Amino acid sequence: MDWIKVVCNILDHRKIKLIRKGPEGNTLVLLWLLMMTEAGKCNRGGYLMVSDSLPYSAETLSMLTDIPLPTVQLGIKTFTGLSMIDQQDGAIYIKNWGKYQSEEKLEARREKDRERKQRQRQKERAKILALEGGNMQGDCHGGQSRDVTPENRHDRKDYETTEHVRFLFTGTPFSRLSETELQDLAKRHGFERLLQAADIAAETWRRSREELHNPGGYIQSLCASLVIPEWYVPFEDRKVKAETIQQRKAAKEAKEAALKAHEEAQMAARDALWASLPEERQEKYLASARANLPEGLTPPIAVLAMGKLLAWEASQL
Repeated sequence: MDWIKVVCNILDHRKIKLIRKGPEGNTLVLLWLLMMTEAGKCNRGGYLMVSDSLPYSAETLSMLTDIPLPTVQLGIKTFTGLSMIDQQDGAIYIKNWGKYQSEEKLEARREKDRERKQRQRQKERAKILALEGGNMQGDCHGGQSRDVTPENRHDRKDYETTEHVRFLFTGTPFSRLSETELQDLAKRHGFERLLQAADIAAETWRRSREELHNPGGYIQSLCASLVIPEWYVPFEDRKVKAETIQQRKAAKEAKEAALKAHEEAQMAARDALWASLPEERQEKYLASARANLPEGLTPPIAVLAMGKLLAWEASQL
């Protein structure tokens, strides 16, 4: 984030007044404002994180704010006591973060993403149901396929969804999450939110390649307070882009292959025409080639190539 929201009457807030009346009061108020700006820079929904796996500590805040460590420690204790911050999984979290940034815009973006994901999911489910309908017809004729019931259809849907999550986790530390952990996250937050959190987590890790000591805790925190990075491009959009690039590459390669085949065919035709000419006519074209080539640039291979070209052009008239 490039900015945060701070109400104009922040100094009139009763908690701020209490802080200012206590030890190091004005410095602690400055620390509070600096912590909010740091949370904005982190852009993790109010969490103060140096990286995806490394939270801010009192020492980190002291170094970044140039405020003595004992004062920072006093501030953390004071802010915690006044329910201004909380600490979850060792990370400092500014409570009611929505008051300090444009949550309504972020929520509008999240809602738009959810609606788009829902439409995509509905299309996928429609395809699955159509395929299942075909399988049911096959069962009637062959009797070999498993009967499709509401129960096993639900199981199949859950399996495919967790498989999608695992696909997004491919090659990342998050692939260590067990099926039980994934199902628990899905029940707690919903599959749509888990899918989006999984994709963002995996893409974030691929950009930083930082070590994660607790992948499950990271996904849990991301699901609970999902903030979409500005650089994030949804999986479906990346897939479409990749397919478009692949199609363009394939079209370019096909065009180059066709051009090469055409050139090879023309070369073969020129060679065949040249071989069919009597020696006197060949010598005539070679003499013309020597005359047309710049002085000093008459190696035999260049003269022969130019002679073949002159013979071919004459045959096309």
